[in-house]
Amino acid sequence: MPLAMLSEGGEAVIVSVVASRGLARRLYEMGFVRGEKVKMLRAGPGPVLVLVKCSRVALGWGVAMKIIVEDRGEAP
Repeated sequence: MPLAMLSEGGEAVIVSVVASRGLARRLYEMGFVRGEKVKMLRAGPGPVLVLVKCSRVALGWGVAMKIIVEDRGEAP
């Protein structure tokens, strides 16, 4: 499922990035690599805030839709 669909507090593992070469490279440099754990800190219709590699990163909703993750559990 896309990262943008992960609920607040949810944790997941990155499966792939489906983006143009330039965007994929930029996301890779920010730590969005296959196998990396991410946590959704703030979800909504606009930008999302995620925790990746001990850094908080804000992503636009469209960019977050290009990061495919596998859900690893959600906050209660």
